[in-house]
Amino acid sequence: MGVALLVIGLLGLVGGIVLDVLSLSKILPIKKRKSLNKKEWFSLLYPLIVFVVSGMLIQGGATILGSFGDKISPLQIVMSIAGLGLLLGSIDTLIVSFILRYYKRLDEPSLKRMKIILFSSIPAVILTFLLFEEGAANAWTYPLANGFYINGSGIGWSFPGMKRDGFVLAWYALFILGGFLVAYFISDHRFYKEYGKHGILETCLIVVFIFGILGARIWYVVGNWNGDKAGMVGFGERVAKEGILPIFAVWEGGLTILGGVVAGIVSGFIYMVLFRKYVPVTFALDVVVPSILIAQAIGRWGNFFNHEVYGGQIDIANAWWMPTFIQKEMAIGADPGKLFLPFFLIEALLNVAGYFLIAYGVRFVWRKYRAPGVLAGFYMIWYGAVRMVMEPLRDVSYQMGTDGSWSFWNAMIYIILGVVIIGLLQAYEYLLRPRLQAKKANEAATSSNTQAVAENDLEKDKEPENKEGNPNE
Repeated sequence: MGVALLVIGLLGLVGGIVLDVLSLSKILPIKKRKSLNKKEWFSLLYPLIVFVVSGMLIQGGATILGSFGDKISPLQIVMSIAGLGLLLGSIDTLIVSFILRYYKRLDEPSLKRMKIILFSSIPAVILTFLLFEEGAANAWTYPLANGFYINGSGIGWSFPGMKRDGFVLAWYALFILGGFLVAYFISDHRFYKEYGKHGILETCLIVVFIFGILGARIWYVVGNWNGDKAGMVGFGERVAKEGILPIFAVWEGGLTILGGVVAGIVSGFIYMVLFRKYVPVTFALDVVVPSILIAQAIGRWGNFFNHEVYGGQIDIANAWWMPTFIQKEMAIGADPGKLFLPFFLIEALLNVAGYFLIAYGVRFVWRKYRAPGVLAGFYMIWYGAVRMVMEPLRDVSYQMGTDGSWSFWNAMIYIILGVVIIGLLQAYEYLLRPRLQAKKANEAATSSNTQAVAENDLEKDKEPENKEGNPNE
Protein backbone atom coordinates (compact mmCIF):
# COMPACT_ATOMS: atom_id res chain seq x y z
CA MET A 1 0.00 0.00 0.00
CA GLY A 2 2.73 2.43 0.95
CA VAL A 3 4.74 1.69 -2.21
CA ALA A 4 1.65 2.13 -4.39
CA LEU A 5 0.85 5.54 -2.84
CA LEU A 6 4.45 6.64 -3.21
CA VAL A 7 4.65 5.61 -6.89
CA ILE A 8 1.31 7.21 -7.75
CA GLY A 9 2.35 10.40 -5.98
CA LEU A 10 5.66 10.60 -7.83
CA LEU A 11 3.95 9.99 -11.16
CA GLY A 12 1.50 12.74 -10.23
CA LEU A 13 4.38 15.16 -9.67
CA VAL A 14 5.67 14.42 -13.16
CA GLY A 15 2.17 14.89 -14.53
CA GLY A 16 1.79 18.22 -12.72
CA ILE A 17 5.05 19.49 -14.22
CA VAL A 18 3.93 18.42 -17.70
CA LEU A 19 0.58 20.18 -17.26
CA ASP A 20 2.33 23.37 -16.12
CA VAL A 21 4.67 23.30 -19.12
CA LEU A 22 1.77 22.75 -21.54
CA SER A 23 -0.30 25.54 -19.97
CA LEU A 24 2.54 28.06 -19.95
CA SER A 25 3.62 27.12 -23.48
CA LYS A 26 0.20 28.26 -24.73
CA ILE A 27 0.13 31.46 -22.69
CA LEU A 28 3.70 32.80 -22.85
CA PRO A 29 4.17 33.13 -26.65
CA ILE A 30 1.42 35.77 -26.89
CA LYS A 31 3.25 39.10 -27.17
CA LYS A 32 0.36 41.54 -27.01
CA ARG A 33 -0.80 42.71 -23.63
CA LYS A 34 -3.89 40.73 -22.68
CA SER A 35 -5.83 39.34 -19.76
CA LEU A 36 -6.09 35.64 -18.98
CA ASN A 37 -9.43 34.12 -19.89
CA LYS A 38 -11.29 31.50 -17.84
CA LYS A 39 -9.89 28.64 -19.88
CA GLU A 40 -6.33 29.80 -19.21
CA TRP A 41 -6.98 30.26 -15.50
CA PHE A 42 -8.38 26.72 -15.26
CA SER A 43 -5.41 25.36 -17.22
CA LEU A 44 -3.21 26.72 -14.40
CA LEU A 45 -5.52 25.44 -11.68
CA TYR A 46 -5.43 21.78 -12.79
CA PRO A 47 -1.68 21.20 -12.19
CA LEU A 48 -2.01 22.99 -8.83
CA ILE A 49 -4.60 20.42 -7.74
CA VAL A 50 -2.42 17.60 -9.07
CA PHE A 51 0.55 18.85 -7.01
CA VAL A 52 -1.51 19.05 -3.82
CA VAL A 53 -2.92 15.52 -4.22
CA SER A 54 0.48 14.10 -5.26
CA GLY A 55 2.19 15.58 -2.21
CA MET A 56 -0.42 14.06 0.10
CA LEU A 57 -0.02 10.65 -1.56
CA ILE A 58 3.78 10.81 -1.29
CA GLN A 59 3.73 11.65 2.40
CA GLY A 60 1.01 9.08 3.05
CA GLY A 61 3.12 6.40 1.39
CA ALA A 62 6.25 7.49 3.26
CA THR A 63 4.35 7.39 6.55
CA ILE A 64 3.25 3.81 5.95
CA LEU A 65 6.65 2.62 4.72
CA GLY A 66 8.52 4.34 7.55
CA SER A 67 6.11 3.18 10.24
CA PHE A 68 5.87 6.80 11.36
CA GLY A 69 2.74 5.96 13.31
CA ASP A 70 4.99 4.63 16.08
CA LYS A 71 6.89 7.92 16.27
CA ILE A 72 4.30 10.64 15.73
CA SER A 73 0.69 11.13 16.82
CA PRO A 74 -2.34 10.84 14.49
CA LEU A 75 -2.64 14.63 14.50
CA GLN A 76 0.98 14.97 13.42
CA ILE A 77 0.41 12.43 10.64
CA VAL A 78 -2.49 14.53 9.34
CA MET A 79 -0.37 17.69 9.62
CA SER A 80 2.51 16.14 7.67
CA ILE A 81 0.28 14.73 4.89
CA ALA A 82 -1.74 17.93 4.45
CA GLY A 83 1.37 20.06 4.89
CA LEU A 84 3.38 18.41 2.10
CA GLY A 85 0.44 18.57 -0.31
CA LEU A 86 -0.21 22.25 0.39
CA LEU A 87 3.53 22.96 0.31
CA LEU A 88 3.93 21.54 -3.20
CA GLY A 89 0.84 23.45 -4.30
CA SER A 90 2.23 26.69 -2.84
CA ILE A 91 5.59 26.18 -4.55
CA ASP A 92 3.84 25.57 -7.87
CA THR A 93 1.79 28.74 -7.39
CA LEU A 94 4.91 30.73 -6.55
CA ILE A 95 6.84 29.57 -9.62
CA VAL A 96 3.98 29.94 -12.11
CA SER A 97 2.89 33.36 -10.81
CA PHE A 98 6.51 34.54 -10.91
CA ILE A 99 6.85 33.50 -14.54
CA LEU A 100 3.57 35.11 -15.54
CA ARG A 101 4.24 38.26 -13.51
CA TYR A 102 7.68 38.96 -14.93
CA TYR A 103 7.83 37.16 -18.30
CA LYS A 104 4.31 37.58 -19.73
CA ARG A 105 2.85 40.77 -21.19
CA LEU A 106 -0.40 40.87 -19.22
CA ASP A 107 -2.70 43.87 -19.04
CA GLU A 108 -2.62 46.02 -15.93
CA PRO A 109 -5.53 44.38 -14.04
CA SER A 110 -4.08 40.91 -14.66
CA LEU A 111 -0.64 42.08 -13.56
CA LYS A 112 -2.08 43.35 -10.29
CA ARG A 113 -3.89 40.08 -9.64
CA MET A 114 -0.76 38.10 -10.48
CA LYS A 115 1.29 40.29 -8.15
CA ILE A 116 -1.14 39.60 -5.29
CA ILE A 117 -0.96 35.86 -6.00
CA LEU A 118 2.84 35.95 -6.18
CA PHE A 119 3.40 37.78 -2.92
CA SER A 120 0.70 35.76 -1.15
CA SER A 121 2.37 32.51 -2.22
CA ILE A 122 5.63 33.41 -0.44
CA PRO A 123 4.19 33.30 3.11
CA ALA A 124 2.05 30.35 1.99
CA VAL A 125 5.22 28.38 1.17
CA ILE A 126 6.70 29.22 4.58
CA LEU A 127 3.55 28.40 6.55
CA THR A 128 2.81 25.14 4.74
CA PHE A 129 6.43 24.05 5.18
CA LEU A 130 6.15 24.70 8.91
CA LEU A 131 2.89 22.71 8.98
CA PHE A 132 4.56 19.79 7.22
CA GLU A 133 7.72 20.02 9.32
CA GLU A 134 5.94 20.23 12.67
CA GLY A 135 3.99 17.13 11.73
CA ALA A 136 6.90 15.03 10.46
CA ALA A 137 9.96 16.35 12.34
CA ASN A 138 9.77 13.85 15.20
CA ALA A 139 9.82 10.97 12.73
CA TRP A 140 13.01 12.05 10.98
CA THR A 141 16.49 10.76 11.79
CA TYR A 142 19.10 13.25 12.93
CA PRO A 143 21.55 14.54 11.86
CA LEU A 144 19.79 15.29 8.60
CA ALA A 145 21.52 14.37 5.36
CA ASN A 146 23.65 17.16 3.89
CA GLY A 147 23.70 15.71 0.37
CA PHE A 148 23.98 12.44 -1.54
CA TYR A 149 26.72 10.44 -3.22
CA ILE A 150 27.04 8.13 -6.22
CA ASN A 151 29.92 5.65 -6.41
CA GLY A 152 30.63 2.00 -7.06
CA SER A 153 28.56 1.01 -4.04
CA GLY A 154 25.46 2.76 -5.39
CA ILE A 155 23.54 5.86 -4.33
CA GLY A 156 23.22 6.98 -0.74
CA TRP A 157 22.82 9.92 1.60
CA SER A 158 25.86 11.74 2.91
CA PHE A 159 25.97 13.18 6.42
CA PRO A 160 28.12 15.80 8.21
CA GLY A 161 31.62 14.47 8.82
CA MET A 162 31.16 11.54 6.42
CA LYS A 163 33.90 10.91 3.84
CA ARG A 164 32.63 9.47 0.57
CA ASP A 165 34.33 8.61 -2.73
CA GLY A 166 32.79 9.20 -6.12
CA PHE A 167 30.37 11.98 -7.00
CA VAL A 168 29.08 13.89 -3.99
CA LEU A 169 26.46 16.61 -4.24
CA ALA A 170 26.14 18.71 -1.10
CA TRP A 171 23.00 20.66 -0.26
CA TYR A 172 25.33 23.57 0.56
CA ALA A 173 26.25 23.90 -3.11
CA LEU A 174 22.59 23.85 -4.12
CA PHE A 175 21.69 26.53 -1.57
CA ILE A 176 24.54 28.77 -2.77
CA LEU A 177 23.53 28.28 -6.39
CA GLY A 178 19.86 28.77 -5.55
CA GLY A 179 20.63 31.99 -3.71
CA PHE A 180 22.55 33.34 -6.69
CA LEU A 181 19.67 32.51 -9.02
CA VAL A 182 17.05 34.17 -6.82
CA ALA A 183 19.22 37.31 -6.56
CA TYR A 184 19.67 37.20 -10.33
CA PHE A 185 15.93 37.03 -11.05
CA ILE A 186 15.25 39.90 -8.64
CA SER A 187 17.89 42.04 -10.34
CA ASP A 188 16.89 40.92 -13.84
CA HIS A 189 13.34 42.13 -13.23
CA ARG A 190 14.57 45.56 -12.17
CA PHE A 191 16.73 45.75 -15.30
CA TYR A 192 13.76 44.68 -17.40
CA LYS A 193 11.64 47.50 -15.98
CA GLU A 194 14.41 49.98 -16.80
CA TYR A 195 15.60 48.70 -20.20
CA GLY A 196 12.70 46.58 -21.47
CA LYS A 197 14.57 43.31 -21.90
CA HIS A 198 15.72 40.33 -19.86
CA GLY A 199 19.15 38.71 -19.76
CA ILE A 200 21.37 41.79 -19.41
CA LEU A 201 23.04 40.24 -16.36
CA GLU A 202 23.30 36.61 -17.54
CA THR A 203 27.02 36.58 -18.40
CA CYS A 204 27.78 38.90 -15.49
CA LEU A 205 26.19 36.35 -13.13
CA ILE A 206 28.62 33.66 -14.29
CA VAL A 207 31.61 35.98 -13.84
CA VAL A 208 30.46 37.07 -10.38
CA PHE A 209 29.77 33.48 -9.29
CA ILE A 210 33.24 32.26 -10.31
CA PHE A 211 35.14 35.16 -8.76
CA GLY A 212 32.88 35.08 -5.70
CA ILE A 213 33.86 31.47 -4.99
CA LEU A 214 37.54 32.30 -5.57
CA GLY A 215 37.36 35.33 -3.29
CA ALA A 216 35.54 33.37 -0.58
CA ARG A 217 38.22 30.67 -0.63
CA ILE A 218 41.16 33.09 -0.72
CA TRP A 219 39.71 35.06 2.21
CA TYR A 220 39.26 31.85 4.21
CA VAL A 221 42.80 30.65 3.48
CA VAL A 222 44.36 34.00 4.42
CA GLY A 223 42.28 34.24 7.59
CA ASN A 224 43.34 30.76 8.72
CA TRP A 225 46.91 30.81 7.42
CA ASN A 226 48.23 30.37 10.96
CA GLY A 227 45.30 28.24 12.15
CA ASP A 228 42.21 29.21 14.07
CA LYS A 229 41.17 29.68 17.67
CA ALA A 230 40.00 26.07 17.92
CA GLY A 231 43.45 24.74 17.09
CA MET A 232 42.98 23.90 13.41
CA VAL A 233 46.24 23.32 11.54
CA GLY A 234 46.97 26.49 9.59
CA PHE A 235 47.28 26.58 5.82
CA GLY A 236 50.85 27.80 6.14
CA GLU A 237 51.85 24.57 7.88
CA ARG A 238 49.77 22.44 5.51
CA VAL A 239 51.33 24.03 2.43
CA ALA A 240 54.81 23.41 3.84
CA LYS A 241 54.00 19.70 4.23
CA GLU A 242 51.52 18.95 1.43
CA GLY A 243 52.18 21.59 -1.21
CA ILE A 244 49.65 24.10 -2.52
CA LEU A 245 46.79 21.62 -3.06
CA PRO A 246 45.12 22.35 0.35
CA ILE A 247 44.63 25.95 -0.76
CA PHE A 248 42.34 24.84 -3.60
CA ALA A 249 40.58 22.00 -1.75
CA VAL A 250 37.19 23.71 -1.63
CA TRP A 251 35.52 20.31 -1.31
CA GLU A 252 36.98 20.05 2.19
CA GLY A 253 34.93 23.08 3.21
CA GLY A 254 36.04 26.60 3.98
CA LEU A 255 34.44 29.60 2.26
CA THR A 256 34.11 33.06 3.76
CA ILE A 257 31.16 35.11 2.55
CA LEU A 258 32.93 38.38 3.34
CA GLY A 259 35.63 37.61 0.79
CA GLY A 260 33.23 36.21 -1.76
CA VAL A 261 31.06 39.31 -1.71
CA VAL A 262 34.00 41.69 -2.16
CA ALA A 263 35.37 39.67 -5.08
CA GLY A 264 31.91 39.36 -6.61
CA ILE A 265 31.16 43.09 -6.40
CA VAL A 266 34.55 44.09 -7.84
CA SER A 267 34.35 41.58 -10.71
CA GLY A 268 30.76 42.56 -11.47
CA PHE A 269 31.67 46.25 -11.42
CA ILE A 270 34.52 45.72 -13.89
CA TYR A 271 32.33 43.57 -16.15
CA MET A 272 29.55 46.18 -16.31
CA VAL A 273 32.04 48.97 -17.07
CA LEU A 274 33.70 46.99 -19.88
CA PHE A 275 30.81 45.10 -21.47
CA ARG A 276 27.58 46.87 -20.50
CA LYS A 277 28.55 50.47 -21.13
CA TYR A 278 24.96 51.51 -21.84
CA VAL A 279 24.04 50.68 -18.21
CA PRO A 280 25.13 53.27 -15.61
CA VAL A 281 27.25 51.32 -13.14
CA THR A 282 25.61 53.20 -10.26
CA PHE A 283 22.22 51.82 -11.35
CA ALA A 284 23.67 48.31 -11.29
CA LEU A 285 25.10 48.91 -7.81
CA ASP A 286 21.73 50.04 -6.48
CA VAL A 287 19.92 47.04 -7.95
CA VAL A 288 22.33 44.11 -7.68
CA VAL A 289 24.30 44.65 -4.48
CA PRO A 290 21.34 44.77 -2.02
CA SER A 291 19.94 41.58 -3.60
CA ILE A 292 23.10 39.79 -2.41
CA LEU A 293 21.47 39.75 1.03
CA ILE A 294 18.78 37.42 -0.32
CA ALA A 295 21.43 35.15 -1.83
CA GLN A 296 23.26 35.06 1.51
CA ALA A 297 20.05 34.32 3.43
CA ILE A 298 19.40 31.27 1.23
CA GLY A 299 23.03 30.15 1.18
CA ARG A 300 23.22 30.16 4.98
CA TRP A 301 20.92 27.13 5.09
CA GLY A 302 23.88 25.14 3.79
CA ASN A 303 25.52 25.71 7.18
CA PHE A 304 22.49 24.18 8.86
CA PHE A 305 22.68 20.93 6.90
CA ASN A 306 26.46 20.81 7.35
CA HIS A 307 25.89 21.29 11.09
CA GLU A 308 28.44 24.11 11.27
CA VAL A 309 28.90 27.83 12.03
CA TYR A 310 26.61 27.89 15.04
CA GLY A 311 26.72 29.85 18.27
CA GLY A 312 27.00 28.93 21.92
CA GLN A 313 24.64 26.64 23.80
CA ILE A 314 21.26 27.71 25.16
CA ASP A 315 18.51 25.90 27.08
CA ILE A 316 15.97 24.10 24.91
CA ALA A 317 13.26 25.89 26.91
CA ASN A 318 14.46 29.15 25.37
CA ALA A 319 14.22 27.74 21.84
CA TRP A 320 10.41 27.77 21.68
CA TRP A 321 10.51 30.08 18.67
CA MET A 322 12.51 27.61 16.54
CA PRO A 323 10.90 24.97 14.31
CA THR A 324 11.19 21.45 15.74
CA PHE A 325 13.57 20.14 13.09
CA ILE A 326 16.01 22.99 13.79
CA GLN A 327 15.87 22.32 17.52
CA LYS A 328 16.64 18.63 17.03
CA GLU A 329 19.46 19.27 14.56
CA MET A 330 21.07 21.93 16.76
CA ALA A 331 20.85 19.65 19.82
CA ILE A 332 23.32 17.19 18.26
CA GLY A 333 26.64 17.44 20.12
CA ALA A 334 25.24 19.82 22.73
CA ASP A 335 24.88 19.13 26.45
CA PRO A 336 21.67 17.44 27.66
CA GLY A 337 18.77 19.87 27.70
CA LYS A 338 20.67 22.37 25.54
CA LEU A 339 21.21 23.17 21.87
CA PHE A 340 23.51 25.33 19.81
CA LEU A 341 22.18 28.73 18.80
CA PRO A 342 21.37 28.54 15.05
CA PHE A 343 23.30 31.52 13.74
CA PHE A 344 22.42 30.56 10.17
CA LEU A 345 18.73 31.19 10.91
CA ILE A 346 19.30 34.47 12.75
CA GLU A 347 21.59 35.81 10.04
CA ALA A 348 19.23 34.64 7.29
CA LEU A 349 16.32 36.53 8.88
CA LEU A 350 18.47 39.63 9.39
CA ASN A 351 19.62 39.48 5.77
CA VAL A 352 16.07 39.31 4.45
CA ALA A 353 15.06 42.19 6.70
CA GLY A 354 18.11 44.14 5.55
CA TYR A 355 17.23 43.66 1.90
CA PHE A 356 13.72 45.07 2.27
CA LEU A 357 14.97 47.88 4.51
CA ILE A 358 17.60 48.94 1.97
CA ALA A 359 15.89 48.19 -1.35
CA TYR A 360 12.55 49.68 -0.32
CA GLY A 361 12.91 51.55 2.99
CA VAL A 362 15.97 53.65 2.16
CA ARG A 363 14.76 54.15 -1.40
CA PHE A 364 11.42 55.47 -0.12
CA VAL A 365 12.63 57.58 2.81
CA TRP A 366 15.69 59.07 1.12
CA ARG A 367 14.28 60.02 -2.27
CA LYS A 368 15.69 63.52 -2.45
CA TYR A 369 19.43 64.18 -2.76
CA ARG A 370 20.25 60.46 -2.80
CA ALA A 371 23.08 59.74 -5.18
CA PRO A 372 22.74 56.72 -7.51
CA GLY A 373 24.69 53.72 -6.23
CA VAL A 374 24.60 54.51 -2.49
CA LEU A 375 22.39 51.49 -1.75
CA ALA A 376 25.52 49.39 -2.26
CA GLY A 377 27.10 51.31 0.61
CA PHE A 378 24.10 50.63 2.83
CA TYR A 379 24.48 46.93 2.05
CA MET A 380 28.10 47.04 3.24
CA ILE A 381 27.11 48.84 6.45
CA TRP A 382 24.20 46.50 7.20
CA TYR A 383 26.01 43.26 6.57
CA GLY A 384 29.16 44.47 8.29
CA ALA A 385 27.15 45.40 11.39
CA VAL A 386 25.37 42.03 11.44
CA ARG A 387 28.64 40.11 11.19
CA MET A 388 30.45 42.35 13.66
CA VAL A 389 27.82 41.62 16.32
CA MET A 390 27.50 37.90 15.61
CA GLU A 391 31.10 36.84 14.96
CA PRO A 392 32.30 37.00 18.60
CA LEU A 393 29.26 34.94 19.64
CA ARG A 394 30.10 32.02 17.35
CA ASP A 395 31.21 28.70 18.74
CA VAL A 396 34.98 28.82 19.13
CA SER A 397 35.37 26.17 16.42
CA TYR A 398 34.14 28.62 13.80
CA GLN A 399 35.98 31.79 14.78
CA MET A 400 38.60 32.55 12.16
CA GLY A 401 42.18 33.46 13.05
CA THR A 402 44.29 32.46 16.02
CA ASP A 403 42.63 35.02 18.28
CA GLY A 404 39.14 34.67 16.76
CA SER A 405 38.99 38.31 15.70
CA TRP A 406 39.68 38.01 11.97
CA SER A 407 36.03 38.15 10.85
CA PHE A 408 35.19 40.82 13.42
CA TRP A 409 37.73 43.27 12.04
CA ASN A 410 36.81 42.41 8.48
CA ALA A 411 33.22 43.25 9.33
CA MET A 412 34.43 46.58 10.68
CA ILE A 413 36.20 47.18 7.36
CA TYR A 414 32.89 46.44 5.62
CA ILE A 415 31.19 49.19 7.61
CA ILE A 416 33.98 51.68 6.89
CA LEU A 417 33.90 50.86 3.16
CA GLY A 418 30.13 51.34 3.15
CA VAL A 419 30.42 54.80 4.68
CA VAL A 420 33.21 55.70 2.24
CA ILE A 421 31.16 54.51 -0.76
CA ILE A 422 28.15 56.59 0.29
CA GLY A 423 30.33 59.63 0.96
CA LEU A 424 32.20 59.41 -2.35
CA LEU A 425 29.06 58.90 -4.44
CA GLN A 426 27.24 61.76 -2.69
CA ALA A 427 30.24 64.05 -3.15
CA TYR A 428 30.55 63.10 -6.81
CA GLU A 429 26.85 63.54 -7.55
CA TYR A 430 26.32 66.89 -5.83
CA LEU A 431 29.77 68.51 -5.78
CA LEU A 432 32.05 67.16 -8.48
CA ARG A 433 29.57 66.15 -11.18
CA PRO A 434 27.90 69.62 -11.49
CA ARG A 435 31.35 71.18 -11.87
CA LEU A 436 32.37 68.63 -14.50
CA GLN A 437 29.13 69.21 -16.40
CA ALA A 438 29.60 72.98 -16.21
CA LYS A 439 33.19 72.66 -17.38
CA LYS A 440 32.14 70.42 -20.24
CA ALA A 441 29.40 72.86 -21.23
CA ASN A 442 31.88 75.77 -21.16
CA GLU A 443 34.34 73.82 -23.25
CA ALA A 444 31.62 72.98 -25.74
CA ALA A 445 30.52 76.64 -25.88
CA THR A 446 34.12 77.80 -26.26
CA SER A 447 34.73 75.26 -28.99
CA SER A 448 31.56 76.35 -30.76
CA ASN A 449 32.58 80.03 -30.56
CA THR A 450 36.08 79.26 -31.76
CA GLN A 451 34.69 77.33 -34.70
CA ALA A 452 32.31 80.16 -35.53
CA VAL A 453 35.15 82.71 -35.42
CA ALA A 454 37.30 80.47 -37.58
CA GLU A 455 34.51 80.15 -40.14
CA ASN A 456 34.00 83.93 -40.21
CA ASP A 457 37.73 84.49 -40.68
CA LEU A 458 37.73 81.97 -43.52
CA GLU A 459 34.88 83.80 -45.24
CA LYS A 460 36.72 87.10 -44.91
CA ASP A 461 39.88 85.60 -46.37
CA LYS A 462 37.92 84.32 -49.35
CA GLU A 463 36.26 87.67 -50.21
CA PRO A 464 39.40 89.51 -51.52
CA GLU A 465 40.38 86.46 -53.54
CA ASN A 466 36.99 86.43 -55.23
CA LYS A 467 37.21 90.14 -55.99
CA GLU A 468 40.71 89.87 -57.45
CA GLY A 469 39.75 86.90 -59.50
CA ASN A 470 36.73 88.62 -61.09
CA PRO A 471 37.68 89.81 -64.62
CA ASN A 472 34.74 92.19 -64.81
CA GLU A 473 36.04 94.43 -62.06
